[in-house]
Amino acid sequence: MMEFLADYSFLDLFWIGLSLFLTGMSKGGFPVGGIALPILILMWPAQANAARAAVGFMLPMLCLMDVVALFFYRRHVLWGRLIYLMPATLFGVAIASYLFVSDSAMISVSDQALKLLIGLLGIVFVIYFAAKKWILNHIHASQPNWSKGMVFGIGAGVTSTLAHAAGPVMQMYLLPQQLEKKKFAGTSCAFFWMLNLIKLLPFSMMGRIQPEGLKLGAVLLPVIPLGVAFGWWLTHKTEQKHYTVLIYAVLLITSITLIFKAF
Repeated sequence: MMEFLADYSFLDLFWIGLSLFLTGMSKGGFPVGGIALPILILMWPAQANAARAAVGFMLPMLCLMDVVALFFYRRHVLWGRLIYLMPATLFGVAIASYLFVSDSAMISVSDQALKLLIGLLGIVFVIYFAAKKWILNHIHASQPNWSKGMVFGIGAGVTSTLAHAAGPVMQMYLLPQQLEKKKFAGTSCAFFWMLNLIKLLPFSMMGRIQPEGLKLGAVLLPVIPLGVAFGWWLTHKTEQKHYTVLIYAVLLITSITLIFKAF
């Protein structure tokens, strides 16, 4: 049953496990998830198809992490804030699946293009982080509405379907609402739980989720609750500002490396 592991070296398993652990930490509320997918793509054993394989592998893992994270944050979810997002998010997932991801896609996205896109999104995330303090100083507390939900819902659906990269979009939607940090983390967690479940259908139909990936995920399954629990603990016990600059420095380096690899 474990013969397939012969295709992976110890270092391969280490880097894949580390990416899952970092993503789990992010689901637990500690913002290191942005660096997980770039690291996973850079270290994926089969580089010829690394971006597509890594994105497909990660989706079922994300769904499991979302369930664990919801257990921790279930009392802090503001479901009413998500009502405005979900119709447009469904539309965004459908559009991205039809235009970019399916075998009969109108706009074919090669593995090189996907690496480039994920690298560019990482750099945008770093720029957004650098400007976030200025943004917060120039926005007023606001309540969600259908027009904001449409813009951010479509954006989240498209970026998440392409590269599991809707984190900045969700932050831009929730930050102006000035939520307490547990409510912010819980509401984000609930949104991504719904979004990733929605993505399972098109990803399965398009063959993006492979049996080998599911077997590998099953082997590394214990990493997921450990990562979520550690992220939840760090969120409650530490000052994130001590780690944030380092996190985004790593994201910038990995994103630039992905862009160079794309070329």
